[in-house]
Amino acid sequence: MNEGIRVALISLGCARNLVDSEVLLGHAVEEGLQVVTEPEDADVVVVNTCGFIDSAKQESIDTILGVARLKQDGNLKGVIAVGCLAQRYGEELAKDLPELDAVFGLSDYSAVPGVVRKIVNGSGRRWVATVDGGKPKGPRSDQRRVLLTPKSFAYLRISEGCDHTCTFCAIPSMRGRNRSKPIDVLVEEAETLAAAGVKELVVVAEDSTAYGLDLDRKRQIHVLLERLAAVDGIAWIRLMYAYPHTVLPELTAFLREHPKAVKYLDIPIQHISSPMLKAMKRGVSSAQVRGILDRLRDEVPGIAVRSTLITGFPGETEQDFDELRELVTSYRFERLGVFTYSREETTPAHDLPDQVPEEVAEARAAELMELQRGVMAEFQRSLVGRSLPVLIDGVDEQGENAVGRTWADAPEVDCRVLLPAGSAPVGAIVECTITDASDYECRGTVVGVTAP
Repeated sequence: MNEGIRVALISLGCARNLVDSEVLLGHAVEEGLQVVTEPEDADVVVVNTCGFIDSAKQESIDTILGVARLKQDGNLKGVIAVGCLAQRYGEELAKDLPELDAVFGLSDYSAVPGVVRKIVNGSGRRWVATVDGGKPKGPRSDQRRVLLTPKSFAYLRISEGCDHTCTFCAIPSMRGRNRSKPIDVLVEEAETLAAAGVKELVVVAEDSTAYGLDLDRKRQIHVLLERLAAVDGIAWIRLMYAYPHTVLPELTAFLREHPKAVKYLDIPIQHISSPMLKAMKRGVSSAQVRGILDRLRDEVPGIAVRSTLITGFPGETEQDFDELRELVTSYRFERLGVFTYSREETTPAHDLPDQVPEEVAEARAAELMELQRGVMAEFQRSLVGRSLPVLIDGVDEQGENAVGRTWADAPEVDCRVLLPAGSAPVGAIVECTITDASDYECRGTVVGVTAP
């Protein structure tokens, strides 16, 4: 019986994981389960785990253990782990965490509702934890989703997996090789999202600029973006996770010329020192990275460039770090994240000599972020007095302000704009005059509505 079975989901990790969570909830609804927000109200809680770096793995385990306490304290009957950590360490999780009732590796998650029913209807018996991959993801796996984002934006996952062999990264071992979804399938998905009121498509993948290589041996991201831009109702298209040496002129032309293209690119470069890039197996030199970054400025005037850097990779010298410091101060990324190297088992970098002490890596990351704070503050101040389109995502925690984003801000990772409460509904694009700015926040007033 499905009647009354309540399931809650906790989604950890990246935007690609969030899409998986939305797909899983879509299956739950289709199977007649009731989706609830709070774990305390659920019969079964599903934790979609992240297994990318040590801190994310620990967060996943802590979340599982925290939720499992509700078995003693509340009405919770079961906890299920899915996602990357479950894919990477499935057998170990099933063995070492008796609190878990089931473990699913990466799949289409269509089998999860059936397991939820078995747990709930098990007459008080613990349903023995198993590792079950379920069905492999197909091109249409993402078609029926329960969106966990505001209706202003949705993530569009265009491919699965990655063909790169970066020495610090475990993602290919978890998610496999690059597999692009057909353009027609993605257009259909975008049309469904637009019909639900979504205004911005945030295009995500492990390597978005590899899109199409596995289908017809050509990079087709610019072709896909043109097709997506033709979907009625979609107003903004934002591209995330571009690989540095694969940004073609056709892509920058789209970013520069198409009215729906957000002049923004997330292009994680990880480092700028050639020895570090070589050790990381990034397939690109310092000069090439600098050339691509300069091209973005030249070919897409007004672009906001977001990137990520890693400090403390094995063998990183003071000279290598000096190059990073110089890049942050000279290139002036509009948006930047800095992470310390995480020594991941099963990755080639795990066994490299000259491991950098953690405290050194952390001090370097902190120094870069302090430099970036000054860069960000200057950029934010440059917005004051300008009239900009702002997409409304919701209200702030106190309910006192409407919260939106400019072209320079991807959801969940960048900055936000606060407007007077009631200025516009979620999903509206308003013309806003920026009146004040701080490091990670702007304030403004609405002067007109671009799109309801």
